[in-house]
Amino acid sequence: MAETESESIPQAHVAPPKRRISAIWIVPIIAMLIGGWLTWKTLHEKGPLVTITFRSAEGLEARKTRVKFRDLDVGVVETIKLSDDLSSVIVTARMQKDFTPYLTDATRFWVVRARVTAAGVTGMGTLLSGAYIGVDPIAQGQPQFAYGGLENPPLVTSREAGKRFVLRSPTMGSLGVGVPIYYRQVIVGEVVRAELDASGEHVNVDVFVRSPHDVRVHEGTRFWNTSGFDARVDKDGLHIQTESVVSMVIGGIAFDTPGGDLTPLAPDAHVFPLYPDKQSLSTQVYAVKQRFILYFDGSVRGLTAGASVEFRGIQIGQVVDVRLVYNPTTNALEVPVVIEIEPERIGLAGEADIEPAKRLERLVTRGLRAQLQSGNLLTGALIVDLDIRPSVPGQAQTSARKSRPDAPYPELPTVPTQLEAITASATALLNKLQRVPVEQIGASANEAAIALKQTLDQTRELAASLQKDLVPGIGRTMGEAERMLKQSQRLVGPDSPVNVELRKMLNELTGAARSMRLFADHLERHPEDLIRGRSSP
Repeated sequence: MAETESESIPQAHVAPPKRRISAIWIVPIIAMLIGGWLTWKTLHEKGPLVTITFRSAEGLEARKTRVKFRDLDVGVVETIKLSDDLSSVIVTARMQKDFTPYLTDATRFWVVRARVTAAGVTGMGTLLSGAYIGVDPIAQGQPQFAYGGLENPPLVTSREAGKRFVLRSPTMGSLGVGVPIYYRQVIVGEVVRAELDASGEHVNVDVFVRSPHDVRVHEGTRFWNTSGFDARVDKDGLHIQTESVVSMVIGGIAFDTPGGDLTPLAPDAHVFPLYPDKQSLSTQVYAVKQRFILYFDGSVRGLTAGASVEFRGIQIGQVVDVRLVYNPTTNALEVPVVIEIEPERIGLAGEADIEPAKRLERLVTRGLRAQLQSGNLLTGALIVDLDIRPSVPGQAQTSARKSRPDAPYPELPTVPTQLEAITASATALLNKLQRVPVEQIGASANEAAIALKQTLDQTRELAASLQKDLVPGIGRTMGEAERMLKQSQRLVGPDSPVNVELRKMLNELTGAARSMRLFADHLERHPEDLIRGRSSP
């Protein structure tokens, strides 16, 4: 019974309490969601970091200096620190996200500050606002986030229309970055870069001609240096010409197209020669250049690099190098002279099909030789003169080929200078005179002089004897002759044949006396002629 009652009593079951979120947590959750969204949005919209290396941080400040393009902020400098080797500063800048496509390996950065250069004054606005970093964005290229900053602002950016050309000049002269380019005395561009060529033989000057003036540059256009002023004197007087006062101070380059715009337009990066002045435009330019080496036995004092190489007065090249080389094989010092010739300046009549490089070799086989000659009597400068000299003693070479295995260029044969030839002749004459038996000749002359003295003494004795014995008889004979003359005077008149013959005889006697006097004088000066005979004058 008790069991039944206990089974019929219901059992109470306690349910677990339900957990409910309190309204107080709604606000923090919403704040967290908003914060996360803002964080994601900030990180998503945050631009990339770029590092720019400059030589110095002059005018730059972290979290203040801006990166600008066309006066619009596109980034800000976050940090500035020194490089590990302390040779430069590394600037870290945060760029805007929409600027990311322009961060390529062609993009350039530089610091914009107030600058005073020969080309003008730039960046004056930074005196109040402070320096900033300029950028020239270029989308074409590979992505890049580390840059080497330019030390000077570029004169021409990628957004400026125009063409770039390369001018090739032997020397830099007064040209530099920022030098203006003139077309008919109007500035149409400037020099953007000037650097030595990799070969070291010339200078490459990069110029930029702005649009629309770039269409005036054709393949036949000539560029020349207008630095300073050109002065010339002709029959009309003194003429002085210059492009502008600026070109007189900092230099300049002008261009024009002789003969009109008949040639095609010059493409971008076309290479032009830069002439030293406008007068040089008439000088024809030859593309083929050939080098030869010369060996001179005598002194080359006065011969320097740049000296003229002439063929019968016409310049066909110049001296490139003059040096001193020791030859261990012959144990002698040699002076190799390297010349550069434009063979196209020499034409061969009837043989126009011969290549220009082989024209010199053909002329060498016909007697072409090089000789040093004076180019300026005042300075003593020498030039190399080429001419056809078929008969050259001691010259075995008959072709312009490498006569020495180590020679870098073909060798042209040379001949001594005129002074060296005279010196050689004088040396040969002295050598012959040294072989003459002077002592024997002197002894013979001494004996001849003694014999002549004895002869003169005997002549004096004979003359004294004649004066003693013959003079009285001569006196009597003269008296008788006088009487005879008086008797014959009537027979012999002034115009008689006897008188004429007598005059002729007297003239002949006078000439004989003069000859005797000259002969006596000659014997006094050259008594040795009595033995050897009369010497050549």
